[in-house]
Amino acid sequence: MLLGLRIQAFTVVEEVEVTFGPGLTVLTGETGAGKSILVDALGLLLGGRAEAGVVRAGAEEAVVEAVFQRTAALAERLQALGLPDTGEEVSVRRVVGRTGRGRVHVNGGLATVGVLGQLLQGLLDVAGQHAHVALFQPAFQRSLLDRVGRVPAASDAYQGAYTALLAVDRELAALGGASSAEERLDFLRFQVEEVERLSPGVEEDVRLEEERRRLASVERLRALAEEAMAHLTEEGRAAESAGRAAAAVEDGVRQDAQLESVALALRTATAELDEAAARLRSYLGRLEADPQRLLEVEDRLDALRRLCRKHGTDLTGVLSRVAALRVEAETLAGRHEALAALRTQRGTLEARAWEAARALRTERERAAATLGRAVQAVLAELALAGARFRVEVAAADALGAEGADDVEFLFSANPGEGLRPLHRVASGGEASRVLLGLRRVFLERDACETVVLDEADAGVGGAVADAVGRLVRQVAQGRQVLCVTHLPQVAAHADAHLVVHKLQAKGRVASAVTALAPGAPRVAELARMLSGVKVSEAAMQAAEALLRGATPSRRPGASGRLRTPGATSPIAPSSSGAVASPSRGCPG
Repeated sequence: MLLGLRIQAFTVVEEVEVTFGPGLTVLTGETGAGKSILVDALGLLLGGRAEAGVVRAGAEEAVVEAVFQRTAALAERLQALGLPDTGEEVSVRRVVGRTGRGRVHVNGGLATVGVLGQLLQGLLDVAGQHAHVALFQPAFQRSLLDRVGRVPAASDAYQGAYTALLAVDRELAALGGASSAEERLDFLRFQVEEVERLSPGVEEDVRLEEERRRLASVERLRALAEEAMAHLTEEGRAAESAGRAAAAVEDGVRQDAQLESVALALRTATAELDEAAARLRSYLGRLEADPQRLLEVEDRLDALRRLCRKHGTDLTGVLSRVAALRVEAETLAGRHEALAALRTQRGTLEARAWEAARALRTERERAAATLGRAVQAVLAELALAGARFRVEVAAADALGAEGADDVEFLFSANPGEGLRPLHRVASGGEASRVLLGLRRVFLERDACETVVLDEADAGVGGAVADAVGRLVRQVAQGRQVLCVTHLPQVAAHADAHLVVHKLQAKGRVASAVTALAPGAPRVAELARMLSGVKVSEAAMQAAEALLRGATPSRRPGASGRLRTPGATSPIAPSSSGAVASPSRGCPG
C-alpha cells in the first residue's frame, strides 16, 4: 500500500507531501488544475520514461519520492533484486535532472530505473486518462486474455519453443541460409571452374604480349637484323678493324705499359663484336613469319583480358582471387552437413512450436469463455445490463512472437444487436466502462495493492456515473484505490477526498491540494462539481443526497493527509484525521 508521496519541482508543483490510507481516495478539481500530475509522478516510479521538460522552471531537478508499506511480496523482491531492506517501510526516490540524467534510490541504496520498475510491477497499477483507447488495440486485448487461467503457463511454454526456433533460424542465417548457401557455392564453383578451364600462368599475359609483338613485326625485325649484320661483316668489317687496332696497340705495349688498358678494351670489343655477329646470324635463322601462331597468341591474350575485366583486376589479382574463392568454396562445402543438420533440427523445433501454439490456443479459448462470462456479469453493474461481451480467438496462418492466434473483443451495447469488434461499435463511455469491468475482474484475481485510476469514468454521467462510482468503491474493498474524477457521483463514494486547485504566489502559478474533512467541505465540493462556479442551494441539497446515497464505509486512516513545508492550516483537523491545508504544489 502507498503510504505517502512527495513531489518537488515537478511540472507545476513546487513541493508537496501527501499521505494516503486504504480504501478509495478521490482527487477532484477544475480542468487544468493539475490532477493528473499524481498519475504522472507515480508512472515515473514504475520505470516510465522521464522527460527533462517535467522539471519545474527555475529548478535543476525534479524529485518524486514514495513510501510503501513493506509486505511479504515487497520483501521477497527486495531480496531478489539485491536491494536493502530497512524495516516496515520501503522508500523509493527518483530524481530527474534538467539535462535528462537522473538517479534512483531504494531504501537509500542506488538502483536503476529498470530495477525500480521490477520492484513495483504488479503491486502498483497506474491507468492513464486514455487507457480505454488502448482497449481497442488487438495486442492489448490479447495481453489481457493472456492473464487468465492457465494461459500464462501455456504462453511460457510456447515462448520457450518459439525462442528455440528463432535461435536455429539465426544459425541458418549466420551460415547464409540453406538456399542462399547453395547458390553461393554454385556461383563460387562456376567462377573457379571458369578460371581453371583457362588455366592462366603467372605473368602469362606479359610473355604472350611480347610474343605477339614479335610475331606481328617479323619483317621489320628481319630488316633491322640484316642491316646490323651488314655493318658488322661486310661494309666495314668492324670486328676485323677492331682486331687490327688491338694488334697495333699490343705492339705499343712493349714500349709503353700504359697502353695495356687500351689493348684490353680493344680485345674485349673484338670478342663482343664477334659474339654479336654470331647471335644475329642465329636470330635471323630462327626469325620467320607464323600467322597461325600469331592468331593463337592473340586469341589467348583476348581470353585472359576478358577474364581480368570480369574480375576487375590484372592477371596476378585474378590468380589471387581464385585461390580465395577455392578456400571459400571448400568452407561452404563443409557447411552443407551443418546446414542439413540445422534444417532437420528446425523442422523438429517448428513442429514443437506449432504444438505449443495449439496448446496455447486451447487455453486461450477456455480463458476467453471465462473472461467473457465474468465481464458480462460486471457490465450489468455498470448500467449495461443489455450489453453483451465476448472474447473471440481465431487461428492465424503463421507463428508469431505471441503465438498463432488473433484475439478480438466483441461487443454489443443493446439487445437485438449483433456482436461486433469493440473498436467499431463502442463509444468512449462504453469503452471506459468495459475497461473498468475488466479491471474489476482482474483485480479480483491479482495481488495488486494500489490502483490509480485517472478519469476511468470518462464519457459517462447520470445514473451510469453512480454505477461507476459504486463499482470503483467495490474495487477499493481490501485495497487502496486513488481515483482522479470529474463526476460527483463517483467522488461521493470516496473514503477520502482531495481537491486540486491553482494558487498564485510571488508572480507564479502552482497547483495546490486540499484534503477535505467529512461534512460541509465535502458537500461544498460535490455541489461545485454539480453546478459549476456558482453553487446553488439546490446543488447543496443534491450533494447531500449524493453523500447519503453513497454511504461509503469509513475506515480508520482512510483519509488523505497533506503536509506542505512552511504552510499553515486554516482548518482544524477533522475527526477522521484529514487535514485541509493550502499547499504550494500538488500531486494532481
